[in-house]
Amino acid sequence: MIRSARFLPVLVMGLLSVFATPIAMAQSTIQVDCNDRFADDLKWKLADLDKPVFGVRARDWSAETVRDWQRKALACVNGKANWSEEAMKAPMRQRINAAASNPEDIFAVRDDNLRKEGRQSAANNQNLSQVTMNNGMPQEIRIDDEPRTCTSISKGIGLTSEENYRQAIAFARMCQQVGYTKADTVSMLEAAAARVAPVRKMLEDFASRTDALARQPQPSPDAVQALNKQHDALYEQFKTAGLMTHPAFPPDSKRLKEAESKLDAMWKQVEEKTCRENVVKSGFPAAWKENYILMEFNSPELFCSYVKASQRSGATIRYLSSGLFSKEGFEVKSPKRTVQVFLQSDRLPGGDPNVKIMVPVSAKIDGKSIQVTTGNLRAVAAELFAAMNNQ
Repeated sequence: MIRSARFLPVLVMGLLSVFATPIAMAQSTIQVDCNDRFADDLKWKLADLDKPVFGVRARDWSAETVRDWQRKALACVNGKANWSEEAMKAPMRQRINAAASNPEDIFAVRDDNLRKEGRQSAANNQNLSQVTMNNGMPQEIRIDDEPRTCTSISKGIGLTSEENYRQAIAFARMCQQVGYTKADTVSMLEAAAARVAPVRKMLEDFASRTDALARQPQPSPDAVQALNKQHDALYEQFKTAGLMTHPAFPPDSKRLKEAESKLDAMWKQVEEKTCRENVVKSGFPAAWKENYILMEFNSPELFCSYVKASQRSGATIRYLSSGLFSKEGFEVKSPKRTVQVFLQSDRLPGGDPNVKIMVPVSAKIDGKSIQVTTGNLRAVAAELFAAMNNQ
């Protein structure tokens, strides 16, 4: 028993070596059939990564595999008894030796395919869902539904999401690896991502506040004014971060456009309310704050805009009550002219019955009375607008 125990480890190791050796050899052993095309150009044979070439997968070939192939291919040449030395064997040996002496050339196509495979694998592993690869080469990336190539990505991607920057940087890095873009494109995007992050946070805060205020039925003027100041501060940050070089060209952002559209609508709502309230403050009947006036064909305007324009320019505008021989109206006085317009109020077709459209029926221009007709309406309007502009 003692003797058997002493030899047991030796026996086990021997058995392991017997079973392990064929497997290990099978992974790297070249199988050259001397009756087949054993000296064909290896470069293109190795292009298909998973195809066995002389018994070994193309991706598993190494410099040692090439030397093994060289030895066995030369043995095949030397064993060809019916080949002449000068005409067949010598040229074939020269061809095999020349190929084996330059493994880099043999592996050129294979290694390029391995790199393509690696880039595709990297794109998959990094979850680059916006990146399109073509045969292992970076083709394009979609940023906010806009396609960008290895060339156009160098122009930057502006004010966009953190995820867009992550994928854009990875895409640019792959473009750089294949020589489609420069290294400074990657560094530019990395620097932009750092600058944009705090600005994006400011934008989201502005947009969220805008959304909340827009849900209110009647935003207060103070709240809209505060939001407008926040908007101005955001634009200053755009300039600081290099995202805007001209006031007319803010960063292209869907979120920004939506927020600005809501802010504009609220400004109009507030200005219209203030405008209407100013009609009453200026001594006009309360009903007039909702009324429209028709001084241009097919272009009715809120009467309050006339009050606003006149007061802004410095002209004087006042209410004229109806008299025994005249309808109610209004007067606009400037240093050069005085224009009085007398109106007839009619129901706005298809509108609120309480909202009237005021149509001029007569006027006085510097004391001269005229009846307003379709023929002279434009001339009367020109005098009125001149007075409203304090001219």
